[in-house]
Amino acid sequence: MKKREGVSGRFWGFFTSLKLTIFLLFILAVTSISGTLIMQRANPQQYVKAYGEGGYRIIKTLGLYDVYHSWWFLLLLALLVLNIVICSIERFPRSWRFVKEPLRWPDRNLLEEMTPRERFSVSLSLEETLEKIQSLLRGRGYRCERKVEEGRGRIFAQKGVINRLGVYVTHLSVLIILIGGLIGGIWGFSGGMTIVEGESSRNVTIFGSHKVVTLPFDVRCDSFQVDYYPGTMTPKEYKSVITILENGKPVVTRDVRVNHPLKYKGINFYQASYGTISNRVGTLTLEVIPQDGKDKPFRVRVKVGSQVPLKDGYTLKLVAFFPDLVLGRDNQPMNRSQELRNPAALLEVDKGGKYRYRSWVFAFFPEVHSVKNAPFKFHYISFKGLQYTGLQVSKDPGVWVVWTGCTFILVGLVICFFISHRRVWVLVEEKGKKNQVLVVGNVNRNHAAFSQHFEELINDIKEALGVSQ
Repeated sequence: MKKREGVSGRFWGFFTSLKLTIFLLFILAVTSISGTLIMQRANPQQYVKAYGEGGYRIIKTLGLYDVYHSWWFLLLLALLVLNIVICSIERFPRSWRFVKEPLRWPDRNLLEEMTPRERFSVSLSLEETLEKIQSLLRGRGYRCERKVEEGRGRIFAQKGVINRLGVYVTHLSVLIILIGGLIGGIWGFSGGMTIVEGESSRNVTIFGSHKVVTLPFDVRCDSFQVDYYPGTMTPKEYKSVITILENGKPVVTRDVRVNHPLKYKGINFYQASYGTISNRVGTLTLEVIPQDGKDKPFRVRVKVGSQVPLKDGYTLKLVAFFPDLVLGRDNQPMNRSQELRNPAALLEVDKGGKYRYRSWVFAFFPEVHSVKNAPFKFHYISFKGLQYTGLQVSKDPGVWVVWTGCTFILVGLVICFFISHRRVWVLVEEKGKKNQVLVVGNVNRNHAAFSQHFEELINDIKEALGVSQ
């Protein structure tokens, strides 16, 4: 290819440089590692807690909170695509010449310089010698061309010529994978949505930002169910019954569990989290134990913010419920999560409309009571609150493009490493009453295996022609 000059030549030379390819691959590898070491798509508070204010500012400025969708990561991918395309354009014509314009009829001097080669004489006629050799080569999978001149015959045979294009199939596969990554990075998204039982939503909050993507349909949580290991509050399995609504009409209803997502119109819904809305609705079931010894224990059900009668004019009010109680700053009660991991309730007992006392009830510490000599003790039985489900929502329109690229890369690797371009030239010349045969071989890779193959080929040719070994 003619060498380019000027600005275009420098541009072309820059993008055909192997150094640029190595540099881009190195930078992409380093940034990919950073994407595994640094939390991705977390909220700002998590970054501040983990890396401090200064570290969070650096992460935010460089876009390290979402490396694989940052503008500079996509730019690096685009540069690598451009580098591979230009390198392929630069080197493809030479490889294509091997396919379209192979060296069919080299002169004797060139053949005498090539290895491996073998020379012997036969008593058969020129035409019969050429026919037997060509038939044997075709039986070995070679594609043959024959040419007969005055007193001379030639055969050119080759197989595995596709190996010359294997590297470009691999280049194409890498391009397809990178383009798939760019498509997913530009038009794809990953976020979360929280839906309360019985309610629906179409808004997805993108992880690590306040950006909201609006889906073209509604997602409704019909119900949520969680099963616990016996005797514990450790979840064994939890699932959501999700319905997709188009124009207000249900079109798909499916159970969504961990590792069993719902897929609809290229969007995946994964079961990610769940919780209980305890400050709005919910019913607490308690066992009430009168301390005077006259009455038997009994059960009551009380809603958050409501009250129920007890005995002897007493009433019970559920002031607050904590599904996962921990003590925060200044020993103030707070929720660590909205899951029922450490349930606790703050109760208020009144009599005759007047406040008497408050008492805590702990699910896992039934003997702990905050008020001594109280007329009643309370044991936690269960809490039935309004559940919500947390879904991880992702869309990657480039995923099938990436899988296509992966298929191509396997094909390219097979062509490159398991197929070699083998060529054989046969020159038969009349020398008196006998014909002199010159057989020359050539291969572009795996020379050791071809040497053995060539030796076996020569033995078969001699046997077919009746030449003593």
